[in-house]
Amino acid sequence: MSKDLRSYDTRTTYGAASSDYAVAAEEFWGFISDDTVSRLPLRPGLRVVDFCCGPGPMTVRMAERVGPTGSVEGVDILEEMRAITRRRVRERGLDQVRVRYGDIDALPPGDGAFDIVNCSLGIYFAEDMVRTLAAFWSYVRPGGTLAITTIGRRLFEPVLPVFFDACRAERPGMGTYLPWVRTEDPDVVRALLDEAGVTSAEVTTEDTPLPLRSAGAWWPIVHSSGLRRLEAELDTAAEERVRATCEKWIEEHRVDRLNVSTVRAIATKA
Repeated sequence: MSKDLRSYDTRTTYGAASSDYAVAAEEFWGFISDDTVSRLPLRPGLRVVDFCCGPGPMTVRMAERVGPTGSVEGVDILEEMRAITRRRVRERGLDQVRVRYGDIDALPPGDGAFDIVNCSLGIYFAEDMVRTLAAFWSYVRPGGTLAITTIGRRLFEPVLPVFFDACRAERPGMGTYLPWVRTEDPDVVRALLDEAGVTSAEVTTEDTPLPLRSAGAWWPIVHSSGLRRLEAELDTAAEERVRATCEKWIEEHRVDRLNVSTVRAIATKA
């Protein structure tokens, strides 16, 4: 595991942001979930597992597609996230969903029982990504599908570099490491899958514009994503100055959309 990943406190960052992240999962990330679901061979009756399910955007969508004759397991390490997922599936009457604890760094070998194994925006948290990908693959039945979605190189451009610069202006030398940089290169994702024995993966990249309704809409994105870790390093006054700097820049440059870059890998087991 890299020194940078050790210094990034995933549980604290995402545990604290869980409620905000649940809203952002629909408002900001929902289109990623919709697009991923549209690429998967989902149909009634299938058995699915969603690793790193977070507040459940993919879990819910896949459960709706497999219907009451199918089953979906939502797996996450954070109780805060699991509680939100349970509430969402309960509100929708999705009795075919089971939400449980799971640590992707300590998965037992699978028995090849799942038609679809999904991990969206989570593989880059694994200490040993090759080991975790190999474990995911062991849960896929012959003829089944493994789907991995990560964040690409150009996330939240053109505003994210402005945010980084504003943070460093307040705290010179402040690190701006974020876990998803580990898998932002599609060639890296492909190499990790190959090493894990997933040699049939089709890896694609895509940049999608995300509407930014106003300059003030930027900070909720910071507050409800992994960027919150950087925000937490600032005192209240510095946070307000960073926020003001970003909003002023957005207004001056008339930015009305952000780029969301994704890397997707989909593999079918022979």
